[in-house]
Amino acid sequence: MPAGKLTDRTIAASLAASIALLLTGCSAGAPETAHAVTAPQVAQPVVVGAEVMPAEPDALVAATGTIVYTQETTLSFKTGGILTELTADEGDLVKAKQRLARLDLTELASSVAQAEAAVVNADLQYERTRDLVEKGHLAQARLDDAALARDQARAGLTAVAFNRNLGVMASPVDGVVLRRFAEPGQTLAPGAPVLQIGDTTSGLVLRVPVTAADAARLKVGDTAEFSIAGLAGPPRTGAIVRIGAKSNDATGNFDVDISAGDPALLRSGLIGNARITSSEATKSKGDGGAVRIPTLALIDARADQGYVYVIDDQNIAHRRAVSTSGIFRGEVLILSGLAAGERVIAEGAAYVRDGEAVIVSDRP
Repeated sequence: MPAGKLTDRTIAASLAASIALLLTGCSAGAPETAHAVTAPQVAQPVVVGAEVMPAEPDALVAATGTIVYTQETTLSFKTGGILTELTADEGDLVKAKQRLARLDLTELASSVAQAEAAVVNADLQYERTRDLVEKGHLAQARLDDAALARDQARAGLTAVAFNRNLGVMASPVDGVVLRRFAEPGQTLAPGAPVLQIGDTTSGLVLRVPVTAADAARLKVGDTAEFSIAGLAGPPRTGAIVRIGAKSNDATGNFDVDISAGDPALLRSGLIGNARITSSEATKSKGDGGAVRIPTLALIDARADQGYVYVIDDQNIAHRRAVSTSGIFRGEVLILSGLAAGERVIAEGAAYVRDGEAVIVSDRP
């Protein structure tokens, strides 16, 4: 074979081999290029964010109660009878010693008459017995018995006369009629309530029930602010003037009276919501910096430890350890690890990784 042809054939084979290698290399690199172009991006998790809020201080005691007069008295008759007169109605202002109601005194007057007759008879018997004893016809013991009978008759007259006088009801104080329990013509049992009088000179207070634990943290003089349901305007201020010495048998709570201050627009029976500041708790509390977060924001909780995801300004979630102090009113109290004003993931924290970008939807 001529030398020139062999050389051409060799050159052609070399070119073919080079082309094959080039094609092989391109096909090997193609999958990487395709993968880089078509690989799907991981979607950012959508979470609900919430601002870290300062915890309500332990020194605050919240309670709901009723506006009442410091002195409220329920009036009744000592004896039963028919109510023939009732001149006061709810809301009426009354004066001390003003006549308010009266029973039918017929029966009481009859009892007084009988007692008076018994006294007259006992006095006569005593005089007769004394004369006979002095003449020696009777022993001294008979005179002693007559003296006892006379004294008993006089005591009986005093009792029935007292009951007759109580058949007329008068106001014990300057005040206002709060409740009317009876109507003229009604037959009353002894002690049945007729009227309830509020002493207008005693002042108004907001009476709130508190638990035994809260009562132990309060003392007379602790300040409070309260608002009255249905009355507009800023909260009113007052101070504790009385703490009940005994708890309510049914609830176990203690009544706390808060001075109501200006009585303008206030009426007995209005509902008030109070926030009392315990001076003792404030002294012992100091500056603790406790905050509160939604319960779902806390993850991997164990005892008084747990974790939250804090969201920075670039919406990057950072896992952070915190120490807790239980749940109060549906929120977790955080003692350390967070500051008021920071943002945390309130919902969706279980699906987030540390350092991951998130889409934040704040609570409305």
